[in-house]
Amino acid sequence: MRALLLTALMLTAAPAAASPSADAFAAGKFADAAAIGRKEATAQSLLTAGRALATQAAWQTTDRETARKLLVQAEADLTASLALAPGNPDALLQKAVVIGYQAKLAKSPGLAKQARAGFEAVLAKQPGSALAQGAMGGWHGEAVATLGKFLAGTALGAKEAEAIRWFDKAVATRGGDPAIPLFYASTLLGLSADNAAKAKALLQRAVKAAPADGFDRLMQANARAILAPLDKGDVKAAQATAKRLSPLGSVR
Repeated sequence: MRALLLTALMLTAAPAAASPSADAFAAGKFADAAAIGRKEATAQSLLTAGRALATQAAWQTTDRETARKLLVQAEADLTASLALAPGNPDALLQKAVVIGYQAKLAKSPGLAKQARAGFEAVLAKQPGSALAQGAMGGWHGEAVATLGKFLAGTALGAKEAEAIRWFDKAVATRGGDPAIPLFYASTLLGLSADNAAKAKALLQRAVKAAPADGFDRLMQANARAILAPLDKGDVKAAQATAKRLSPLGSVR
């Protein structure tokens, strides 16, 4: 069974307090942010390191083994962050995302379920979190898009209606742009070409958002790349681009 592609919505978060690692992340220097964050060794800097490594794995490498090693280190950094700040919701979300990425690489439904449990745990603490809501929407949507409605439902309990419900809640909740509308649009395109008009509107929203850091700028670049063929009416090309620019979408 092909593992689920869990969205990267949790890679975007509230701006961190100023520090060298945060500054590097804001500048889009993810390798530097990870190295500096580990040396700073605070709960927040280790969270930044984990985010940076996950970003590298998801979008900045095409090599499977390199991505795997980055994700192993990202999980270790996030575990260390949680040891310093137990129960921190941002770190819990980031760790769930990393586990989801590992599920994709290992083609592991068990890890995919573990990732979902992590998202649900955060939602139990923060039911109004747009990022956690978006993560749940992405989990359901990618399961259905990847496995089909029947298998996604029977094997994992994933439903297209749940994807739409969670994403609609997320885009109506303050916070999370440009990542949430980008990943909602990508999920919609993965589900059906009939969703092109709604996806286009979401991508336009993502492009117009004010980027907070290097991650947001990367997401906006991806949104523009998917939007370009939609503007020309080429839905198939937009679907292919969305798949390629999804987390780990270029890893072979």
